[in-house]
Amino acid sequence: MRLASILPCLAAALLSGCITTSMQGYADRDPPARPVKHLAAYVVAPTGLATSFQTSIAQEAAKRGILADDAYILLPPTRSYNDAEIRKVLAATNVDAVLIINVGDTGVVREYAGTFFQAEYSGSTDISGTVTRSGNVSSVALAGSTSGTMTGISSPIHRYSRQTAFRARLVEPATGRSLWVGSGEVSAGGRLFVGNGSSASSSATAIFDDLSAKRLI
Repeated sequence: MRLASILPCLAAALLSGCITTSMQGYADRDPPARPVKHLAAYVVAPTGLATSFQTSIAQEAAKRGILADDAYILLPPTRSYNDAEIRKVLAATNVDAVLIINVGDTGVVREYAGTFFQAEYSGSTDISGTVTRSGNVSSVALAGSTSGTMTGISSPIHRYSRQTAFRARLVEPATGRSLWVGSGEVSAGGRLFVGNGSSASSSATAIFDDLSAKRLI
């Protein structure tokens, strides 16, 4: 029973963690004629992380009533496009702005944090003795033996962490000027918090929060 109560606590300790996100963004002094309602996202990142970023951007944009397309769907990377072709496609799809994100990532870092040992013991003890009394004083002599069996298992404990840094820029297709630039970092710790989805979601939220604060969306 004692081991049964300890194991859930240990599991919680091993899996506990958190995510902290910090970023800073700057908007151009001349805002666009109207808030951005439709953007195309161009993400430069490792394949798995890029997919998570695109998903998180689409979800975060939808929460704010904004359309967000994957730039690779609008302009498939099957060939090169000149500036005129890019502008034409973006204009035809009514894209107000292009969100360009460059991501640097450490990947999941696993560090050894110790070993957990659990065991069970079963056994028996036999004791016999004599009591000798002399006046008001008694003396006791005991002799005995004990035998038992202990079985146990040891498990290594690891600590998980991840650092994701990003640089983002919001570009107006019609003029080519940058409406906003920003950069930030996501620090994640704990096995449940170091996946692609957590880093991408936190980054996308930070970016859209800042765009909203700057009244660009």
